[in-house]
Amino acid sequence: MISRLFVYSLLFFATFSIAQASDLSTLYSSEHLQERHDRYEPALRANFNRLVLGSLTREERARLGHVQLELPLRAPGKEGSNPLSFYAVRNTVVMPIQSIKFFDDLSLAWAYAWSNNLSLENVTDYVSVLKYQKPPADGFPAPLVALGVAPDIWKRDKRVDDVSQKILKSAIVWIMAHEVAHLLFQHPGYGPQVSVQQAQANEAEADRFANEIMRRIGVAPGGMANFFVTLAHWSSNRGDFASDAKWQAFLKEEATHPFTAARMQALAADLRRDPGSFSIEAQDRYTGKQNVLYIASQIDDIATILNDLDIQRSIAAKAQATKLSALSYTPQKTSASNGLFSGTFNGSFEHFLSDDSTELLGLTVNLNRRKNHVTGSFDFGLGQGSIEGFISNKQLRFEWSWGANFGQGILNSNTTGNQLTGQLGYQAFDHNAGRWQLSRD
Repeated sequence: MISRLFVYSLLFFATFSIAQASDLSTLYSSEHLQERHDRYEPALRANFNRLVLGSLTREERARLGHVQLELPLRAPGKEGSNPLSFYAVRNTVVMPIQSIKFFDDLSLAWAYAWSNNLSLENVTDYVSVLKYQKPPADGFPAPLVALGVAPDIWKRDKRVDDVSQKILKSAIVWIMAHEVAHLLFQHPGYGPQVSVQQAQANEAEADRFANEIMRRIGVAPGGMANFFVTLAHWSSNRGDFASDAKWQAFLKEEATHPFTAARMQALAADLRRDPGSFSIEAQDRYTGKQNVLYIASQIDDIATILNDLDIQRSIAAKAQATKLSALSYTPQKTSASNGLFSGTFNGSFEHFLSDDSTELLGLTVNLNRRKNHVTGSFDFGLGQGSIEGFISNKQLRFEWSWGANFGQGILNSNTTGNQLTGQLGYQAFDHNAGRWQLSRD
């Protein structure tokens, strides 16, 4: 275990760079998106016409006027690199196939993890990696490839199919209704001409209307929580900016769909206003009501992320230090190395504290020694860092890196090699970023 002081000291020193400008339009080939277009289109148009437009009152339908649904393979212009781009312009709701496919893949991965009792965080960690890391030379892999989920798993596991479809369909209908609301209420596009307060009010109004459509349909908007937690790991947040003034300027000048804690809190409150109205189709109305309250609690958790600068910085730090291969649910097996030294400064260790401190975070350290050369890794829940150093005078002096951050460190071993003690420093130092007390696992 490790004191939170170690984490806070690293986060204080750490620097994060956002790579969201990376072009993600190559996640899927145009041929694949065209195949998806042909498969998605009938259901998308049916949901748009019957569930969204078909749920409008006569007065709302007349006020909305002519509206159409466009399904381009990718969003035009710079929005084409955004895998979560949905918007309304003039009399048109635009739902790019790339964005639908991306969320479809995430939904399938979530369902697979849930069905197999695996960590759901791998999915959002993948999204954060897309945001904060530079793409490899051949581009980022698509979600199912990166997460090691077979694209046809839904055919072999009915639970995966059922859960993934519920996530995807409810989210897509909710998003369609949200974009229709912008047209219905004649919200202007965002930019310097629209104040931050007005932009946030417009989003809140569209959110409430999307919820109202789901109420009229009688279906809980469960996929909405998955969509917003994805946005929480993809969208720009306060932690990406050096000051609050720069963050506010971004909201005013660049944010197309302001994504704030206040918006999430208002959305959760609206769900709690009449949770039973979403469960008309549920066989058990009480269970349906409890499900909506659970969705509201998930939305509140997202608001916590958007309100907490430390959480935002932790997400960024973890993303920069995470290897894509570590996110796969079916990692490749690696053969054990031969000829490793079996004595000191070698093996798997866990951090321990000798005092009664209760603020603890897990830390594991793996060291591989060949003669006096030691390589290894460490992990404290925010992605994996690397270690490399040499032994001199029975002491390991090493350099460590964690995402874009680096420093030096010193470890000393007891006579049996079962316990290591030492300290870390940031950049040119070897002593100002916390202490390690390691015990062989």
